[in-house]
Amino acid sequence: MRGLWERLRRLVFGVPVATDAATPVTLRSRLALPVFGAGVLSAVAYAPDAVVDALRRGSQQGAIPFMALGVVAIMLLLALAYRSNVHARPDALGDYGLVRDVLGRNAGVVTGAAVLVDYLFTVAVSVAAITQLVAFVIPAWQDWDVLVGVVLLGLITLVALRAVHERARVLLFVWFGFLVVVVFMLAFGLARQHTVGDPIAANAPETWSIWFSYAGAIASGAVMVTGIEHLASSAPNHAKPRAKRAGRTLVIAVAASAVAFFAVAYLSWLYRITGWSKGPILLQVAQEVFDNAAVVWIIAILAGAILYVAVMAVFRRFSNLGAYLARDAYLPRQLSQRNDRLVLRGGILTIASLSAVVVVLAGAEVETLIHMYVVGVFAAIVMSQIAMVRWTSARLGLTTVSGQRARLQVRRALHVVAAVVAGVVWIVVAVFNFVNGAWIALVLIGVLIVGMHAVNKHYAAVRADVRLGKKDLDVALPSATHGVVLVNQLHRPAMRALAYAKAARHSSLEAVAVQTDRDSSLELQRMWGRIDSGVPLVILDSPYRDLVAPALEHVERIHRANPREVVVVYVPEYIVGRWWERFLHNRATTRLRQQLLGLKGVVVAAVPWHLESAREAAAVEEAPVPGEQLP
Repeated sequence: MRGLWERLRRLVFGVPVATDAATPVTLRSRLALPVFGAGVLSAVAYAPDAVVDALRRGSQQGAIPFMALGVVAIMLLLALAYRSNVHARPDALGDYGLVRDVLGRNAGVVTGAAVLVDYLFTVAVSVAAITQLVAFVIPAWQDWDVLVGVVLLGLITLVALRAVHERARVLLFVWFGFLVVVVFMLAFGLARQHTVGDPIAANAPETWSIWFSYAGAIASGAVMVTGIEHLASSAPNHAKPRAKRAGRTLVIAVAASAVAFFAVAYLSWLYRITGWSKGPILLQVAQEVFDNAAVVWIIAILAGAILYVAVMAVFRRFSNLGAYLARDAYLPRQLSQRNDRLVLRGGILTIASLSAVVVVLAGAEVETLIHMYVVGVFAAIVMSQIAMVRWTSARLGLTTVSGQRARLQVRRALHVVAAVVAGVVWIVVAVFNFVNGAWIALVLIGVLIVGMHAVNKHYAAVRADVRLGKKDLDVALPSATHGVVLVNQLHRPAMRALAYAKAARHSSLEAVAVQTDRDSSLELQRMWGRIDSGVPLVILDSPYRDLVAPALEHVERIHRANPREVVVVYVPEYIVGRWWERFLHNRATTRLRQQLLGLKGVVVAAVPWHLESAREAAAVEEAPVPGEQLP
């Protein structure tokens, strides 16, 4: 059974990869663009929907191009600010590492929690966007969008666990293909402008409600910057000079994504797409511009591909950030351990399962998920920009060269403006979308912060508890060791356990049985007298037929009588060869062993006995393959 399971596991997840076989991947900007810039560009598939939906609530769709320009301005501002981030800290820790090192560990925890929540909703929104693309081109599947989303997440998780690396040149085709198609759609749409009516007229912002609607539209459209943190942490994967190349990749990726976003938003305004029809704005625009089902399919496929690449990138980034936080003792340490495929399996399974829950609860609706989305990323952006303001101020205090001081002052001003703008966007999103779902993201961030501090406190207590002191350097032997062998039946496993216990030469040794049936206990005593083992047999009465409690009380009584002695309990256990046999054996002994491990001064030794099925399975595994050259 074990051999079959191993072959199946290798078929699904791939063969193990040696640690020495892992080589770091470094890319030039041309190939780094699709690998790390997919997150920003993929937002074009759903960010125009966020802008149109926000304006639709106030019947202000005529302001779509102006709101899109506001989003573009925010994107370009943050691109320049994060380019400065990359030049200052060209490492893989991103916002978390910058804030932790500059503003302190508590601020770093807040940033890390915000980014993790942002990644969670990035995956959920991207998967929901793919399901809506599918439902638009295949209307018969509209009622199955949740199932499609969950199945898609399962397939992406399997690919991530298998550590299938996408070829950079394939990603290059997807990234540039999607960008070229959007630009071509803009040119074709402008050429056909005369065939449509006048665009929707914009209303003058005469009331506070209109201003509020405009602010909400810009803040909702700011989902376009959610992939910028991933770009900022990609410097180690760039060829040298890493900081320069990573900064250039970031600016190009954000600028190209801004052009694509504005093109889709502008065409939606030009072709009077007001958001009342069901379906992604991108495909609605394509349908109106081209009026050709085949072209709409091509755009849907490219949009789905770029969203898939973005989800895969977020899977990797989430697991990496989770590993960094685990190494800093803020998350379970299992998240920092790679499996035999060199994959951070814990992080991948965590974001996959949580994203599936979010997709199911939200009904795979982009409009529902988009309101929970921006809170996390802008909280991290605000923290990182404040950290960069402090970083540049510290450098200014150490620099006396006038040219360097001038450049640092410009950088500090840039980060101040970026922090203020990001803070305003964060507040607007938190207020504008609070009732619609932003509160969920805020609660998740708060819960995660509290949980991370609790984990850190636990690990700190464990470190203090197990830290070596001066008295621990001298290994003190126990005054004596008392051996206890559990022998409810006199059979070969019990005799093997007794032999192991006698070989250990304990200060005292006894065999213990729990009496649940009087006749069985008498038969055990008669057989024990015949074997002349030299070890006394103790029969414990159990009036309620419990095998665990009497044995546990007996061991505790031994330890209480001699607190300085160590009690070693030998428990015979069956090793089975078939999975279903596990449910037929070792139930009571497993419970007893688990409870004995909680006692101070008690050591539990499991003595294995391989049943025939286990011996057969081992023999099959060790048998030579026909024709194999034997040594």
